Amino acid sequence: MEEARAILLRRYRFSENSLVVIWLTDRLGKVKTTARSVTKPGSPFAGRLELFTVAEILFKPSKSGELHTLGEVVVETGSSIPSTYGTMLAASYFAELCDLFTEPMHSVPELFSLLERAWGFLRVQEPSDRAVLHFETEMAKVLGIHDPAIPAHRSLASVAHKLPESRVQLLGHLAGKK
Repeated sequence: MEEARAILLRRYRFSENSLVVIWLTDRLGKVKTTARSVTKPGSPFAGRLELFTVAEILFKPSKSGELHTLGEVVVETGSSIPSTYGTMLAASYFAELCDLFTEPMHSVPELFSLLERAWGFLRVQEPSDRAVLHFETEMAKVLGIHDPAIPAHRSLASVAHKLPESRVQLLGHLAGKK
């Protein structure tokens, strides 16, 4: 069994009662796990697999492939992000960027730290254009693609070929608030 501190980035259906849950961990990088029987009454995962949750996870590594079996999740108290539209948009965009720029089981502790700091910011403050640009700049620095002569989102887009659509939605929402 492997143990790690993790942030839940994404989740999607795997079967009728199971989910695939993608985590960004502090020391193992991106980890893809299956959570079996999660939708059944009495599931040990009930209420513990909310998006953007910070938790200690325990999982059984797969002998072949990158889909591991989730064993236990202990959610950190006070780690939830307010459910406002702007905050959810920002959290989604940041999570999508982290998912896009990480490889399974490849550690990038600086990226985990950046995302954790972003979550701390979003817990106490609504997102802003400045916060989005700061996150993108710091991410470009962590990835080693930062060029001060061009905007960070362009550096990121040149590597990924396209940034997540949630960026447009987020910036549109923030522009409408001004």
